[in-house]
Amino acid sequence: MRTWFFDLDGTLADTDADIRVSWRAAMEDLGLVCDNFERDFVAGPPIEVMFKRLFPGQYTEELALKLRERFGFHYDGDGLPNTREYPGVLDAVRALKARGDRVFIATNKRLLGALAISRKFGWGDVFEGVYTGDMHKDDAIGKLAKGPLLALAMKENALRPDDCTMVGDTASDFNAASENAMRSIGVTWGYGRPDELALATRLVSTPQEILRV
Repeated sequence: MRTWFFDLDGTLADTDADIRVSWRAAMEDLGLVCDNFERDFVAGPPIEVMFKRLFPGQYTEELALKLRERFGFHYDGDGLPNTREYPGVLDAVRALKARGDRVFIATNKRLLGALAISRKFGWGDVFEGVYTGDMHKDDAIGKLAKGPLLALAMKENALRPDDCTMVGDTASDFNAASENAMRSIGVTWGYGRPDELALATRLVSTPQEILRV
């Protein structure tokens, strides 16, 4: 039995447009101005990571928390009108599950946002579980980067690294897989730059290629 962890933003769904709208609204709420936002912003990395990239001289944990709160306010309330599944990806996921493999979501996305997208597209009967970096933010485990998040998922499901593959589009996905001694697949339809995709064990350009790896 193989186990597959799928990133969400840029891998399962094109979420960029709705994320950008909510980011811009949150920045406006806090009086933050980034002239290069459209050029430098990437959907997928944690909010704190992107904050540091866009505002390297203004970052504080307090301000990052406020940005996260305002982003959540706007994102959770907009209904995700521009978010779309990538064609064929869920067909591939369902085919993996049908042959007996286990499939999970592992994402830097906030839990509320990940669950909202899952409900929008009816993924509840497809994925065995959803792992997000903030799913334990209010308990003893705390917030998790993707590496420790994958480690937690493997521990909770009694999985071996040799049986696991992380499917994603950015460096955080591939680095997290490497930290846990598991393979990674980079999808070329997402948001990752060529230098990030180079970190993956293997690249695919269509969802059906995942089934042949």
